[in-house]
Amino acid sequence: MFLQQHDRARVIYKYALDHIPKDRAQELYKAYTIHEKKYGDRTGIEDVIVSKRKFQYEEEVKANPTNYDAWFDYLRLVESEGNLDSIRETYERAIANVPPTKEKQFWRRYIYLWINYALFEELEAEDEERTRQVYRACLELLPHKHFTFSKIWLLYAQFEIRNKNLTMARKML
Repeated sequence: MFLQQHDRARVIYKYALDHIPKDRAQELYKAYTIHEKKYGDRTGIEDVIVSKRKFQYEEEVKANPTNYDAWFDYLRLVESEGNLDSIRETYERAIANVPPTKEKQFWRRYIYLWINYALFEELEAEDEERTRQVYRACLELLPHKHFTFSKIWLLYAQFEIRNKNLTMARKML
């Protein structure tokens, strides 16, 4: 009987969090966290904390899309969940926020988003063709007339060497 009530309350909280505007959901998150701590198990509590952190990161990147440090934290959290489609979608959203100026200092953190994306595709997703596409898209996006990042060229060439594509590696170098 008690277990059914707890499950019912959990479903109501989750439904409310999905349908209430995010600016009014802060108090609801607090109440849901208290409820889970009081009646839930370890996984339920961890789920609440992860969803609350996701909400906070989502608000941060919505307020300042070029805050790449917030994107790194958000991506680390999403990667820990292991959902491949969600991770890719989050990476795509992050790299869509191109720095507004053509000064190299503003591009450094942004380029590391691309590097992490390429490494994720190569090492975690083990998708060789998609990794190649990520590197190529990054190289096309760079304003080469103003500056370039040798690290991208080297990483791409090393990737091609690991995949025994020496002709492409030579072209990249």
